[in-house]
Amino acid sequence: MSKRPKAICLHCHHFRNSPEFLEKTFPGLKVMSSGMASVRADDGLCLKREVYLAAYYSCEAFEAVE
Repeated sequence: MSKRPKAICLHCHHFRNSPEFLEKTFPGLKVMSSGMASVRADDGLCLKREVYLAAYYSCEAFEAVE
C-alpha cells in the first residue's frame, strides 16, 4: 500500500516551482540572483489561483500529482 502525499501545494497538480519555469514566468528574476536562490526554498506559482506562495500551503483546489 503506497503512502498518499500530504495535501500541500508542493504535491499539487497546479503548482509549479522549477527554477526554469519561474525564471521564464518572471522575467528579470535572474537579475535578483536566481530562481535557485535559497530564500525561495520550494515556493512557487499556483496556476489555478494565479498566486505565488509557499510550497507548504494548501487549499480546496488541491489535486494530487499522479
